Amino acid sequence: MSIFKWFLSGDEKPRIKDESKVKHMFKRARVQGLTAMIIGYGMYYVMRLTLGVVKQPMIREGFTPMQLGSIGAAMTIAIAFGKCINGFLADRCNIKKIVPIGLLGAAVANLILGFSHSYWVFLVLWFINGCFQSMGSAPCIVSISQWFSKSKLATYYGVFSIAHYVGEVATFVGTSMLVVAFGWHSAFYVPGVVCIFLAVMMHRSMYDRPQAYGLPSANEFEGEAVIAKKEKNISTKEAQWEAIKNPYVWIVAVSAICLGIVRYSIDSWGVLFLQEQKGYSLVMAGSIIAISPIMGGLGSLLSGVISDKVFKSRHAVTTIVFGLVMLIGIIGFCYAPAGSRILNMIFLAIFGFGLGVNLCFIGGMLAVDFCSQKATGAAMGIVGLLAYCGATLQEFVNAKLMSISKIVVNGTVTYNFNYIMLFWVISVIIMTLVIVPTLWAKKVKKEAVSM
Repeated sequence: MSIFKWFLSGDEKPRIKDESKVKHMFKRARVQGLTAMIIGYGMYYVMRLTLGVVKQPMIREGFTPMQLGSIGAAMTIAIAFGKCINGFLADRCNIKKIVPIGLLGAAVANLILGFSHSYWVFLVLWFINGCFQSMGSAPCIVSISQWFSKSKLATYYGVFSIAHYVGEVATFVGTSMLVVAFGWHSAFYVPGVVCIFLAVMMHRSMYDRPQAYGLPSANEFEGEAVIAKKEKNISTKEAQWEAIKNPYVWIVAVSAICLGIVRYSIDSWGVLFLQEQKGYSLVMAGSIIAISPIMGGLGSLLSGVISDKVFKSRHAVTTIVFGLVMLIGIIGFCYAPAGSRILNMIFLAIFGFGLGVNLCFIGGMLAVDFCSQKATGAAMGIVGLLAYCGATLQEFVNAKLMSISKIVVNGTVTYNFNYIMLFWVISVIIMTLVIVPTLWAKKVKKEAVSM
């Protein structure tokens, strides 16, 4: 119980009266905290995606596709349930303490894996890595919702979301180079050492909620009096229960299953797909896959602006449009000729940009938009649970489809990805269709308020 209390958010301190000091503290906390979360959570992804880069050398060393799928699934199962639990806890906790500990634990797990050759060690430690990984996303979004008002949340959610892509680019380019230069084990222990140091820096740079420093809430600070008053009149428990009962939160979460499938299919199997199906080298395959997170980062960064300016803050419409963009990109990437590297890169860039936009909305912003600020973590937890159920499912399905397509000719093993590509395309189609009912969410909400 005392350990749990240590994680809880600090007590509300007497309000600071000096307005200039309040503005200075808000600005410093926002810039410093957001920067720390972008870099730190980006490194979470380096600790998470290594397996997708080293699959081919691990297979050559004796690991089977089903074993690699099981290892990957062990992590996603841990993240799925851990994200849900940590999302609900984060609404009550000091985020400054949760997120750095998650990065530290993931770093230690990767460091140990850098010296292991055992399937069982990988299975157990990858699961433990997933437990620590689940301490990142939902708590970070809670922190953003605490320091930025409701009207600015979409914009800064998008800014924070580039963290995913910072980590993915670092993994697909940097880790690939590490593997070629020093062997596949270096992909685990080198980033592990770096992230131990970064975890300490995160703790020094992040902040608890504003009220713990004698500051007003973000909504009050920005002059959004109606929202601020509403937030004061509802308890965290009540807000979380409303989120659980909200059907639109669950609709977004179901769509997130398919987003998790296609997103982690590319992250986890994309490099191997380009190596086996299209004949690219490891560094070339990693460099091509890195285009997706680069464009995804741009998509996430611009997602709030695109939705607000182009689609007049109709986030559901934005999500559906960029679901179609993702569909064009994934079809082109899967079926473009192997010899046309530029064409493969263009289609993956299209897919990545659409994914970047939708990761912000399906990945949480749509669900958060339907809930109180005090239930941000709960909404993220629900979406995260189902998204990582999708991520887990793809590990087993992709591994199984790859295993049954195995062909041995004169002792040479090759794999056919035709069914896998179809699986990826169908997942994007379902993801987009499921989100359609949320087009009516705001209308229902307005009618309920007017009554």
